[in-house]
Amino acid sequence: MSDNFLSDLNGSLGAIEVGAVAGTFLFGIMTLQTFHYYRNFRADSKLLKVIVGLVWSLELGHTMSCLHALYSQTVTFYGSPNHVLRPPPSEDITVLFAALIYTIVQIFFANRVRILSGRLYVMALACILGLLRLVGHMAILALLLHYTRVTILLEWRWLVIASLSLALSMDILITASLCYYLWRIRSEHGRMRSTVDTLILWTVESTVMTSATSIVQMILFMTRTDLVWVGVFVFQAKIFSNAMLASLNGRERFRGLHTEESSGKVATIAFLDATAHSTALMASPTRAGASAGIPGEVEKPSGGDHGRD
Repeated sequence: MSDNFLSDLNGSLGAIEVGAVAGTFLFGIMTLQTFHYYRNFRADSKLLKVIVGLVWSLELGHTMSCLHALYSQTVTFYGSPNHVLRPPPSEDITVLFAALIYTIVQIFFANRVRILSGRLYVMALACILGLLRLVGHMAILALLLHYTRVTILLEWRWLVIASLSLALSMDILITASLCYYLWRIRSEHGRMRSTVDTLILWTVESTVMTSATSIVQMILFMTRTDLVWVGVFVFQAKIFSNAMLASLNGRERFRGLHTEESSGKVATIAFLDATAHSTALMASPTRAGASAGIPGEVEKPSGGDHGRD
């Protein structure tokens, strides 16, 4: 396997370089999304703002580590292909940044399921899977700091497969759960069907790329003997963070839309804050418009100060 790495750098160093370039481009998009979020959603909770800032900071560290590792292998150690087998520590650290980003983003979406369903078991299962994946990534990081890539891919191949499988399982669980509970709301509220259909489509759009990259990475790892799959891993974290921010910024499309009045009631589509209580926001139309969450039906205020914060 080591001969494959050294004889064809297109499948090893070349793949990492392409992944780093793609990741840098996606980090730029994420930075713009982060700026857009802080500018347009100032009413969101402090915790949610901290989470967004933390994810951006982790992405910054991830990008800097990737670029430093790429520079070291292509400039500092130019002409020494053995460094492809034992990359600089900065490349290994990207595993840590990526693991933290995956965990935060997937728990964020799992919390959306909790708010939407009112049940904890899906989020609990997602947290368990996320914790196992985090442990797996930490184990891979520890191995990378002591052994070459070839040793890990030959002797610890099962650990890499387990981590990739956990990632894909979480994506499928969260996407299927969101679509299922939105479909139940669609069945119970006939007049909201077009809006809920839009939400289901939006949910799939927000998570399909994360699932797709996990599937591609798994296929490449299982079918090839080079490091092409690492190229996907290098920018996969950016897909996750952009999906989270797209989910938050996309609420702007629903402000003032999808409102239907009937018999003194108003059906308002809002996206609950990921850290707020759904019942409190359901009872307050003025808060719901500025929050992150799920669709709900609220009573229209009769007048005066009724229903105000």
